Amino acid sequence: MKTFMDENFLLENKKGAELYQQVKDLPIFDYHCHLDPKEIYENRSFYNLTELWLECDHYKWRVMRNAGVSEEFVTGKADPYEKFLAFARSLPLFPGNPVYHWAHLELKKYFGITEPLSEKTASAIWEQTKKIMADGSFCARNLIRQSNVDTIFTTDDPTSDLKYHALLAQEKTKNSDVTFTVSPSFRPDRFVNIEKPDFPKAIAELEKACNNQKIENYDSLVKALNNRLDFFVDKGCAIADISFTDFPKIMTSDENMTSEKLTTICDKAIKIALNSDKSDIIHDELSNLNMTFKYCMIKNLALMFAQKNMTMQIHTGVLRNQNTTRFAQCGADCGIDSVGNSINIEAAGLLFDDIEKTAASRAADCANSSKIDCAGLPRIILYTLNPNSYYPIATMIGDFAGKVPGRMQMGAAWWFMDHRDGIKEQLKIFANTSGLGVFNGMLTDSRSFVSYVRHDYFRRILCSVIGEWIENGEYPDDENAVELVKNISFYNAKNNFSR
Repeated sequence: MKTFMDENFLLENKKGAELYQQVKDLPIFDYHCHLDPKEIYENRSFYNLTELWLECDHYKWRVMRNAGVSEEFVTGKADPYEKFLAFARSLPLFPGNPVYHWAHLELKKYFGITEPLSEKTASAIWEQTKKIMADGSFCARNLIRQSNVDTIFTTDDPTSDLKYHALLAQEKTKNSDVTFTVSPSFRPDRFVNIEKPDFPKAIAELEKACNNQKIENYDSLVKALNNRLDFFVDKGCAIADISFTDFPKIMTSDENMTSEKLTTICDKAIKIALNSDKSDIIHDELSNLNMTFKYCMIKNLALMFAQKNMTMQIHTGVLRNQNTTRFAQCGADCGIDSVGNSINIEAAGLLFDDIEKTAASRAADCANSSKIDCAGLPRIILYTLNPNSYYPIATMIGDFAGKVPGRMQMGAAWWFMDHRDGIKEQLKIFANTSGLGVFNGMLTDSRSFVSYVRHDYFRRILCSVIGEWIENGEYPDDENAVELVKNISFYNAKNNFSR
């Protein structure tokens, strides 16, 4: 019997353990996370496990709620130790859950603690970790360096002034303790999801960010977003990110659906959204126009990203803020989202095809097919929360491949799928239908400064999968295997996303 979460944790075969030794100390290229650049710049310190773990980790909140913990001890104002104790009581009920694995990996990596967390051990672990953190050394920058992070891409609204990114970049040039790069990513969700009550506020903020440029129609909105995107790129932005439930479908092949007609529809949608006196209710007419507006926004943003040599991340298949009572109490990102339906692959393919055709028609040298191969699409990473969409996505991306390796690819096992079995499933489907060697690997997708153990978790699983294939004679035991796991763990992302 193996020791609890020992050095060979999740390494299921001898070859996998050998491969893991080649990647375990590689840096981390975190191309999608939700860390706050302000906290990194100000070098926030943490003094107990409630601050470090439970302030903003909705994964841990869901564990506590599923164990029956009152919200007062989850996101409420209960005593910090009582919150931690509630989590410690809950955790043993979740064997196999990634939160169980991550919590113990975090205790081991950052504190040297290998004892399982439970109600029985909670007090001792609380005191031991508080003593270690008492000197303020558990600060944002130290944790990032200790995690061996090369680059962080935060998630930023187009209206952000990117003040803290600029300040961190300045500090890095002075040989300070900023040994890593913190870059912004462009997240225009609020301007795509026009049906949300926040849309008028978002437009007002965008106008202010664009020197009070008035936004009254679709063309002025696109121009304003393009203006902000130029600003982001100048600050090192190489990645954009959009989240929506499903791909919108409209019949662009309809001869009546001209670009002028589409613009007219989008203008009408914006007018209704900005002038509704009931912002919490989706107007029936706006609901009818929403699909066309969303389609046009995604298309035009993709064309912008391609022009500026950016990667476009698309997150789909998620139903957000399902518990409206808790949403009213706690706000967004509090652990009340769930897996949505399978995404509309046909609609996705039609949209991507339309982007290709539009770019080709705009090209001055469109007669030369060698110069317009996949000219319209940026590099795209397509994530979904619903694994039923994995195979359709994985096959469709091959329809738009070309020009550079992995130009369009199925994203890493995301959110509710980034557990051991979900990661294995994603890796094997990627391998079965595409080319695993072009995969950009793991992302952190977290607000916690100690969540970088998720990369170690992923690397262990990756090496076990490749090791199994080697031991079964399905892949050679040579330098190609080592190069494969190194590239997926770090170098593919580093090469693809570095400016």
